[in-house]
Amino acid sequence: MRRRVAGGARWWARAGAVLLVGVLGLGGAAGSAAAAEGTQTTPAAYLAEQLRKSPVYLSDQLPRTNPLSARPAFVKEAKRTGVPTYVLVLPGSGSGSVDGDGLLAAVHDRLGKDGLYLLFGGDGGSPEVGTFGVDVPARDAAMATTFELPYDAGTLHTFRHFVDVLRSGDAVQRAEKGADASRAGEEPDNLYTSRTDRENQGFLTGILLTGVPLLIVAVGWYVRRWRGGKGPGLRLLVPVAAGVALTIGVGASLVFDDTRSDGDPVPTAADIKARTVRVAHGLRSEPVYVDPLSAGLLSRTELARLRKHAERLDVPVHLVVVPLDTTDESGGDGELLAKRLHSRLGAEGDGVYVVADAAEDGELEVVNYGAKVDSAKLYDATEDLRFGEDRASKDDEGLYPRLGEALRIIDRAPSGPRSGPYLDPLAAEDPVTEDELPSLYSGDFGPGALMGAVGALAALGVTAAGLGIARRAGLGAPRATARGSAASSDDTAPQAPARPSAGWLRKTARRELDELNDEFERLSTELPDAVRTRAWDCLDAATLLLDQEGDNRVDADADAPTLAAGLALIRTGRAVLADRATATSAQLRLCTLNPLHGPWAASRKLKLPGEGGGARSRPVCAECRAALDGRDGASSASSALSGSRTTRTARTASVVASRLLCLRAPGAGRSAPYEPYHRVPGPLDATQGTGRGQDPTAEQIVRRVREQLGVH
Repeated sequence: MRRRVAGGARWWARAGAVLLVGVLGLGGAAGSAAAAEGTQTTPAAYLAEQLRKSPVYLSDQLPRTNPLSARPAFVKEAKRTGVPTYVLVLPGSGSGSVDGDGLLAAVHDRLGKDGLYLLFGGDGGSPEVGTFGVDVPARDAAMATTFELPYDAGTLHTFRHFVDVLRSGDAVQRAEKGADASRAGEEPDNLYTSRTDRENQGFLTGILLTGVPLLIVAVGWYVRRWRGGKGPGLRLLVPVAAGVALTIGVGASLVFDDTRSDGDPVPTAADIKARTVRVAHGLRSEPVYVDPLSAGLLSRTELARLRKHAERLDVPVHLVVVPLDTTDESGGDGELLAKRLHSRLGAEGDGVYVVADAAEDGELEVVNYGAKVDSAKLYDATEDLRFGEDRASKDDEGLYPRLGEALRIIDRAPSGPRSGPYLDPLAAEDPVTEDELPSLYSGDFGPGALMGAVGALAALGVTAAGLGIARRAGLGAPRATARGSAASSDDTAPQAPARPSAGWLRKTARRELDELNDEFERLSTELPDAVRTRAWDCLDAATLLLDQEGDNRVDADADAPTLAAGLALIRTGRAVLADRATATSAQLRLCTLNPLHGPWAASRKLKLPGEGGGARSRPVCAECRAALDGRDGASSASSALSGSRTTRTARTASVVASRLLCLRAPGAGRSAPYEPYHRVPGPLDATQGTGRGQDPTAEQIVRRVREQLGVH
């Protein structure tokens, strides 16, 4: 089950047990001591006296969760119950077996007023309830509150919920429903975001803020390439990714909008120092101060002996017995409380401080602030007393023997110069800022952002692998968007000027790329694997080369060598679709004289300008073969009829000079001279920096394009 049953024992293992002991047993001795000293009273009598002043009593020892300044809010809720209501909010937490009804009954007896009595612990949780002379379903309302609220509901929120259930008219049914849900293992969700939750939120935000935009750009770009240029390009993907990043950044702040880890009221400076002021005031009049809620821990005789012992010591001693809890101003640290008390008392407070937690086997600290005692040796001598459960001997069980032993150790401690404690206590968290959540963009946000980038790259790798498998299996095909050009029905060999301008190359490449896209899309499902693969390679490389900006258009700044290489691939791809037997050849060799003419048809011996050595067999297209053989109608009759070797050599040189593709180098102006394509840097460069002429093949150009653009 999730929680303890309301009305039973829940959080009085420490201070609750102390209070009940004071009420039922030792409270009488404390009361006698009060009569003798005028400073002590029973816890029940003390609380009854406080309730006479106000129906709500908040202990000043809970400033981090229930500061005194929150009393008006509690009073407001108490008035909503419809019956006289008295509320106690006291220090104490845990899961003890002490019944809080005993304390409430004792307080009622001393106050003498009927009504609904509620007892809350400083750490929240549903209240202990007692009804005296009023008929309200308080215990059912408390039980329903127990099961309907999560653990992080603060005291004020719990009280408000309790009153709502009490007034609802169905407290019994809600209590039974909550018990059934608890037995079924159901838990209410937390109301607030913890620091751990905030770290997780920051980590998730970091992943989304970098991973999603990068995924959009990287995968979108790759898929577009795979589909042959169809789809949004980088000019669209980047703004979309930026918009998504902005949306995630703003949206995360709106979704994860908690600023505090709980709903406890924020304490004021007066709330934080209230207990210190009270205890310091008591120490000014006598060396021993016992908190009113802890009076039952020491009998009259024990208290008198401790006072006399403290007064006889050669060094000033300030002995304090108070509940220590993580919700108090010192964060439950007795050494830190001693420091605050000394700071409050000033020079008159110099001495050795003994701070005891008002709980069995609780903390006991002995700290020197200004006494002529060797602080280090005092620290070592009192080490076994520090925590009751860790004591070497169990003969001194109980608070009084431990306090007596502490005073004896102080009496025997070696003298030393006036000094501070052997170890300075660590500062407690700021009670105002300790519950503030860190920024969503701090902590684990950085690792999350890095993880998002890594995840995006991993997703890109998975996408590339999947599309590669699909391509090899023939399950995917490039689908580029046609831009209005109809597929060409001209079955003649492609034509190209020997000295094309960049404008002609761009216009022709744009038109024929559309045509190849349309043809491939229309014929793709009918093509044999070898034909589809070869045509796709040409189309893919041409698209990568001509549309590097990814906007489904031939790049406006593409230079002539780039445009010529792209057009050569386009025409080779169209030739493969037109003549499927071409796809079965080992290599798609292109016309040496002009690769824009497409695949070769024959071999002829020739030598290109600038090449060393003699003529060698080179691939040429059908039209270039006819020209070289003198059968294209362009040669003179005498040349065509002549069969001499000299004439054939001259004719070959003339054909090479007239039909050889020449281009302007990248970056050259319109007045720059044309140069043979195989000597111009670019994908058609036959030497590729080796100095050896190589006849162009479609495979070589495809490989060069992919290497140049980093696509594999």
